[in-house]
Amino acid sequence: MRASSVGILVLFGLVSGLPAAAQQLPRFNVEATCKEAQPLTPQDTNPYESCMRDETAAERQLRDIWSTAPEGTRATCGQEAQIGGTPSYVDMLTCLQVAQGTSPTLTSRRRKAAQ
Repeated sequence: MRASSVGILVLFGLVSGLPAAAQQLPRFNVEATCKEAQPLTPQDTNPYESCMRDETAAERQLRDIWSTAPEGTRATCGQEAQIGGTPSYVDMLTCLQVAQGTSPTLTSRRRKAAQ
């Protein structure tokens, strides 16, 4: 086999593996994100725990809908959810829900705190 044929086979192997990888929900370090969480209300005495609860719920919902969302939407929402260096499943879920024309079920803690 010539070197160019080997290169093409290797490249094909890499490219053909992309769709399967795109089906996987990205893994985020939400613990780091939640350590920066600010209280949303005066009653929110433990913003870290509230944030972790929201992020865990969003991740659970995403697992149910991720593989059915269009690949382009998954890519866009995956990138958007990491803007600012604080990745968030809540942000990703909100993005997917808006793209699908449904109302967001969770509110982004990070964006609300910034307002």
